[in-house]
Amino acid sequence: MASRGPSEALVIDGRKYRHVREGLATILAPYADDKPATGKHVRNNAEGNQVVFYNPIQQFNRDLSVLAITVYGEGAVLEKEKRFRLKNQHGKARHHKGSTRQQKSSVTAIESSTPEQVNALKRKADDLEQDGSNADPSETASTAAKKPKTTDGLLDEDEDVVVMELSADPAVGENSKHETVSTNGMTDSNAQEAQTTDPATTAKKQLPFTILDALSATGLRALRYAKEIPFSTNIVANDLSADSVQNINLNIQHNEVKDKVHSNLADARMFMYSKVGNEKPKQGPDYVHRFDVIDLDPYGTAAPFLDASVQALQDGGLLCVTCTDAGVFASTGYPEKTYALYGGMPVKGPHSHEGGLRLILNAVALSAAKYGLAIEPLLSLYIDYYARLFIRVHRKPQDVKLLAGTTMTLYNCGHGCGAWKTQPLLRNQPQVSRSGETFFKFSFAQAPVTTPNCEHCGSRQHLCGPMWAGPLHNPYFVQRMLDRVPSLDKKIYGTTDRIQGMLTLALEEDLTLQSWPSEPSTPLETKDTEKGKDKNSDKQADKDKDVSGPDPRIIPRLPPKTIDSSPFFIMPTQLARTIHCATPSEDMFRGALLGLGYRVSRSHCKPGSIKTNAPWSVLWEIIREFMRTKAPIKEGAVKKGSAGWNILARVRGTERAQVSELKDSAKDQFLRCETKDDMKTVLQGMLWRLENEKASTVDSQAKETTAAQSSTSTDQPKEGKDEVGANGGVNGENKSDADKSNPPQQQRRQSRSQSPPAPVPSELNIVFDEKLGKEKHRGKLVRYQMNPRENWGPMSRAGRSKVDG
Repeated sequence: MASRGPSEALVIDGRKYRHVREGLATILAPYADDKPATGKHVRNNAEGNQVVFYNPIQQFNRDLSVLAITVYGEGAVLEKEKRFRLKNQHGKARHHKGSTRQQKSSVTAIESSTPEQVNALKRKADDLEQDGSNADPSETASTAAKKPKTTDGLLDEDEDVVVMELSADPAVGENSKHETVSTNGMTDSNAQEAQTTDPATTAKKQLPFTILDALSATGLRALRYAKEIPFSTNIVANDLSADSVQNINLNIQHNEVKDKVHSNLADARMFMYSKVGNEKPKQGPDYVHRFDVIDLDPYGTAAPFLDASVQALQDGGLLCVTCTDAGVFASTGYPEKTYALYGGMPVKGPHSHEGGLRLILNAVALSAAKYGLAIEPLLSLYIDYYARLFIRVHRKPQDVKLLAGTTMTLYNCGHGCGAWKTQPLLRNQPQVSRSGETFFKFSFAQAPVTTPNCEHCGSRQHLCGPMWAGPLHNPYFVQRMLDRVPSLDKKIYGTTDRIQGMLTLALEEDLTLQSWPSEPSTPLETKDTEKGKDKNSDKQADKDKDVSGPDPRIIPRLPPKTIDSSPFFIMPTQLARTIHCATPSEDMFRGALLGLGYRVSRSHCKPGSIKTNAPWSVLWEIIREFMRTKAPIKEGAVKKGSAGWNILARVRGTERAQVSELKDSAKDQFLRCETKDDMKTVLQGMLWRLENEKASTVDSQAKETTAAQSSTSTDQPKEGKDEVGANGGVNGENKSDADKSNPPQQQRRQSRSQSPPAPVPSELNIVFDEKLGKEKHRGKLVRYQMNPRENWGPMSRAGRSKVDG
């Protein structure tokens, strides 16, 4: 863990360095001259004038990255090993088939020829051998170059440079060495005996796992990856500054990781573009064609590096992106800058940071789509003042066609009540062919999905996006990370508590999947438990493993057509502030939504947030009912003509609610009128309803009495008496009885059932059941960053510094 206070300066070769330890790595951060050229005393948070800036507040970012790359890499190495083995086996089978065919053809030719012809063929072969021994070496090389490719180069373009050296199967290539003499004079049998007795040759060679730290600065990330990710083989620490690269070399030597970490002085974009189309043989022991992981951690936006990074990744590689310009992607202060960098307009409201994550994902998806690459967000977090995303990139041109259907624009009531409505750019319609295969039909989306003015408050709406409409996280990946957290050493990973808190919230906020892994169990264990198989026999266990599917360490891929039904969270405090009433407790608000049959979770972006699949009409009806039954407001508290005034026009049992209902029904009926008689009939119907206002008032009072009684029964629940909501949800059930009847996994799946149809808000039976909305106690979840030392913050003017390490 990084030190909590200023460390003592070290002097090496007459230069001052600051010794910093974080994780298993230690770095020497150099200081500049004591007197800056400007003549002013410049400090970086009382740490001195640093040439290469080290920011301890980013330790959470680095700890999270080590854990994410480790979890991803375990599955990626297994997939690569399986792919290598299958291709090598396929190559050996083709080679064996070809050699057998040649042997049969030669034997047939010899048997059919006369003895004189056999001798003539032998003399011709001898002449050819003599001619070959006296031939020009250049001609021999050209002849060899013209030979067709063998089966040794079966790997795809991303991996052909490492297959021979780092094969998953140590026996690959040995069969082609029969009846040959080695360079040291040993025969093939002696060489095989030596290989059998030598443990170094029998050991399994490690598969390559390469990482690029594109903007390395001090090299701290690369050093931590080398020391804390055991299966990493080659890590490149790149930087544009010569001083930074010199410091990286010093830190590599200081940490004794020369065998894994290599520095590079170049522009990150130029270095990554050099990997594109460079299909050449391996140039050296440290050469990397394409990377398994690329980490982008710039000072500001990562937009200039996205195009090059997606092309420098292997198929299925991991792209780690950090953007610290939250004032651009999560603010409406610079919309022109947001569009220039991310290709979309920002969102206004408390959910602006979640909208910023979707803008960044859309920028990455567009950069990748031009090259037939599809993205899959594994984890997307907004942390403190920056965004951190882990994205898996696949070479899937067919999935790229689904990108427009998973991209949306947003109609946002930013200056009114805060409601929003999504608009997809394209419709992806699955179809089934005659052979039973599923394919997609693409059609234009119907627009607009809403009116220019907000249907709830009447304010003008603004257009935001386009942005990513799919899920922000892969729940299987997040669950795998959570399973690893208890095994982390808190002395090494100082932000373990916060990692657990953020990952827990990220896992809970997904409302798209019908079920997700709740227990750290493997598919093999689940399948065996359901079928009741006996695992005492090793042979039976191996058979079950083959049937059960892939290794649980391999992260499953979500369907690329998945759309997030609840892309943004809502804040109950904002809803209450709009109509100037008290804010309902979180348990009351959750209980009301669950009682109506909707799904509820929370977001990692802000405390007190709620994610739900309930429409905005239901949300406003809940807050109006809370104001009417629990926290009435004074008359005149809401200004006439404001957004809150228009929302309160539909409070149950009021004259304004009756007028609003008549206006809505009359508007629909007038739109269907074609003649004067039709309009006359509509007007007569409205007059009849106005004359029977007394009966309507009686009905509304009866509804009000029923609602008051239900709320009273909720405050004092009776045993054995449940109330059923308008959408089939049980509002007043005893939670302990529900826990006994339904296991936790079944309850979790039930909470993620399909969304109920949109009801009439005024007919909902809303009950603020705090017992139903109360969550189970799960301990304290740490979400905020702890200060790295006392009095952390700007001490003076911030000095000029390089890219964050």
